[in-house]
Amino acid sequence: MNVTKKYLKLMPFLLSIGVIIFITTDRIRFHFEHKKKPISIKDKEESHFHKHDEEAIDHKSPEAQKRMGIYHYNEGNKFLKQNRIEEAIENYKMALHHNKYSEETYINLSTAYLNKKKFKLSLKALNTLEKINPKHPLLHYNYSCYYSLLGDIPKGIQSLKRAISYGFKNHQTLKADTDIDNLRQSPKFKELQDLLLARK
Repeated sequence: MNVTKKYLKLMPFLLSIGVIIFITTDRIRFHFEHKKKPISIKDKEESHFHKHDEEAIDHKSPEAQKRMGIYHYNEGNKFLKQNRIEEAIENYKMALHHNKYSEETYINLSTAYLNKKKFKLSLKALNTLEKINPKHPLLHYNYSCYYSLLGDIPKGIQSLKRAISYGFKNHQTLKADTDIDNLRQSPKFKELQDLLLARK
């Protein structure tokens, strides 16, 4: 009889312990069952880059590819203006993944690489564009920036001359762009500047 009374007194305590154990094990089980799936690189890229809109997109259709290319090009430009160069580069690369013939994307990608002093990658982007459109004026202007930053004045002047001959018109850029500071040391730079002013 005394033993039974003793157990009855312990019963609330034992029930409390049982409830605590039940809740704890239930939470642990829930945690493992609903543990977040690791994100693969592919998933990460898609979640970061492909939030164009909520509608379903057939990613293989030419129209969708074009839209996604434009989207990433614009995102790259936004980041480039904000001086968030790495993010700009990633978006330009994605734009080219969707449209490998986007001339303006190659121009801006090469500019972004120049900003990061990644000269080989900048040159690679320009060389690729040259195969697509060898007479693009900004192609040759960016070549002039590339050679200027490397200190190759003759090649820089030659590229700038080519850019102007193919239609480069931006006198303000020619006046203010620090990438071509080295070219300003050459007397031929003033001649090219005057030539550009005369065409205005």
